[in-house]
Amino acid sequence: MENQTLPPEIWLEIFEWATFNSFLTGYTPFQNIPGDSRDPSLHIKSTLSLVCRSWREWSTHLLYKEIRIRHGAHALKQALGRTIQDDRLYGSLVRRVVLPYPSTAPSCFQSLTSIDILKLCPHLEILIRPQFLLLDGLRYDFDVEGVHMPSLRRLEWWHHSEAERTGGINSLGAVLRNAPNLRFLFIGGVVGPSHTCIEPEPVALPMLETLRLCVISGLLLRQILFRWALPSLINLIMDSPLVEHALYCMLDIYGPQLQTVEFGKHVRFLMKDFLSPCLKGCPVLKELNYYVFFTMPPETTVVHPTIETVRLHAAVNSILFDGPSLWALLERHFSFLGNRAALPALQRVVLCGDWRPVVINQHFYTSWKHVTSAGRVVEISSKMGHPVVLELGSKAQNP
Repeated sequence: MENQTLPPEIWLEIFEWATFNSFLTGYTPFQNIPGDSRDPSLHIKSTLSLVCRSWREWSTHLLYKEIRIRHGAHALKQALGRTIQDDRLYGSLVRRVVLPYPSTAPSCFQSLTSIDILKLCPHLEILIRPQFLLLDGLRYDFDVEGVHMPSLRRLEWWHHSEAERTGGINSLGAVLRNAPNLRFLFIGGVVGPSHTCIEPEPVALPMLETLRLCVISGLLLRQILFRWALPSLINLIMDSPLVEHALYCMLDIYGPQLQTVEFGKHVRFLMKDFLSPCLKGCPVLKELNYYVFFTMPPETTVVHPTIETVRLHAAVNSILFDGPSLWALLERHFSFLGNRAALPALQRVVLCGDWRPVVINQHFYTSWKHVTSAGRVVEISSKMGHPVVLELGSKAQNP
């Protein structure tokens, strides 16, 4: 079939794959800490719309799927308020919004254009509040309106203490209470006391499955533990160690329901054993993921009956600058993972990241035998997402 005769449905499918940008609302292991990420496929989308009139019509929904609100907000509001052929507004095409803090700095004279834009996006699924620059010199002297977002599934929230005081869209608590169907929540940048940490109103997130924390505020953790209701929480990601004793409190309350725990790339996870409390406090845990060269191995006496998968990321830790330290650490990790009495249900050990400098060394095979001799399947996670099974004494082969 020639490309001129392809039906529009096929072209739409091709466009979707050509501009694919995973808007994740669930858990995926070892994702970078959320930041001010831009749509990497924006150039492709704009190019498609310039080819011909038909392609512009077919690719319009792609151009509006992700928006960033800052400069030119008034023009963006007008564009989203226009009507499509089927009487819907262009705002109904928006799925992901990046909302920098300068766009929600309040004024006493007029309403915020950014709030009006959010109200034009009834199907918004992902909201990102990126980190702010201290050089912005923003003032937050007036209250800000909130927006009800029932379709929101993922929230990436970098804390701004000054903005938080204005409430509404600048307040984490207010946003959470306006997003009852949230499934993924990232919180970053909360240091010390803030308005979020002392809010008296409870927060109920009945659909939340994944909580990712990059905070060192004991007051915020206290709010999460004692003022929030998270009955569906099954995935917990800690980018850095929680404040003193907070991990034990977290595991006491949510440990019995957690199925996946991930420890981030932070050197303090290597200074103290965090894996043992996790294994002891999460009786139904199915998956454990961590950066192997940033994490202290667990106690050899720990027994966990349900864990099935362990993922190890090979990110380089500059502290382990000498070979003996590196191989000794890896030996201890693999020795524990190969202990069938300690982990009777463990089936898979998945190696993520770049393991090539490690697996070519004979020391790796020596440590590796602990795992394979216990009947575990060892896989290397490829960039395409298809695991590659490693067989002892041979090159990697596709399963």
